[in-house]
Amino acid sequence: MTTPESPQPPSGWGEAPQPRYGQYGQGQYGQGHTGQGQYGQGQYGPGQYGQQNGQGQNPGQNGPGQAPPPYGPSGYVPPAAKPGIVPLRPLTLGEVYDGAFGAIRHNPGVMLGAATLVLLVATVIGVLVGQLWVPSLSGAIEDVVGQTPELSGLAPTYAQLTAASAGTLITSVLAMPVIEGVLTVSVSQSVVGRKLALRDVWDRLRPRVWLLIGWALLRAFGTGLAVTLYVVVAVLLTAAAGEAATGLAIFVGLLLVVGLVMLVAWLGVRVGLVAPALALEGRRLWATVARAWRLTRGSFWRLFGIYLLAVIVVYAAASIISYPFGFLGGIVMGTGGGTFGAVAVTTLGSVVSTAVTTIFLSAVVALLYVDIRMRREGLDVALAAAAAENAGTTQPGPR
Repeated sequence: MTTPESPQPPSGWGEAPQPRYGQYGQGQYGQGHTGQGQYGQGQYGPGQYGQQNGQGQNPGQNGPGQAPPPYGPSGYVPPAAKPGIVPLRPLTLGEVYDGAFGAIRHNPGVMLGAATLVLLVATVIGVLVGQLWVPSLSGAIEDVVGQTPELSGLAPTYAQLTAASAGTLITSVLAMPVIEGVLTVSVSQSVVGRKLALRDVWDRLRPRVWLLIGWALLRAFGTGLAVTLYVVVAVLLTAAAGEAATGLAIFVGLLLVVGLVMLVAWLGVRVGLVAPALALEGRRLWATVARAWRLTRGSFWRLFGIYLLAVIVVYAAASIISYPFGFLGGIVMGTGGGTFGAVAVTTLGSVVSTAVTTIFLSAVVALLYVDIRMRREGLDVALAAAAAENAGTTQPGPR
């Protein structure tokens, strides 16, 4: 019997046992997709089917350093099954990004509609909460710019925008984990060709929501604390170096800044798969963190490169999208539309750009979780079975 703290994961998404056909290592997708050679020493004996083409030539018994042809001299390799948005084998960079767009096309109601709606509601609540701070912020800004009359008149507008941003930041900390969880569950089902309604997605995610929110808060607090401690130590070291020589202080400061960036990137990659693992597996928080840490071991540079490229692409797109809204907000404020109109237009632009960023990045992270498990655990075998089960029934399959 399962409990709310440890629900049964959806079919095929629990921690996979050691794959029946060997693990991915150093061959085409590792050390052979199905054994020690590419198809050598697998399920069917030393070669794929023993002898090949009736010639007595066993592809699993070639000389040292000779890769056995998988299906005869032509080297034909059959395509991997693709019941959903990606083939069930280790993914290439292009397949990860194409799969992210494919997930949006496959289930737009959840990927676009539900995610944007939750984000919009969270943003509106954040803006309303921020209104509580407007009077105090406005007074503080007027105190700072009181000697400049032309800026003093803009204090209410700056206070509104600042309060709205602060309130939205607070509510998004709670909403983002829910959005990412919904998107992850939807993507995981699109991989095997299932298209779930929002109610079904929520039924699968609901027992894990508080773990996702808790992880998001813990990650934000832990990151802030670690960065603060690092900065304090960095300032002390730079000041100590400055007593010796100015040039040494500059060098130490630059070195510490680079070190901070590398530390944040390394930690971000190593725990980047915690959220999808929490959404899809039935483990407790710290067990999931440890599992995600193990999954990413030895894959830092590949994951880092994919994350970095995805972030550059989506933030460039988000900037292009949000710029017209900011420009329009300035026009509204300058033509007498009032502070409320400017804040409304700017907030709408923030919702649209954040939705683009969140949806695409969440889909990429979910697919990287699938990819890393196919590489390390042979998850494609379990997913192929789940896809076959889905093809043979009209029901969504067991959870």
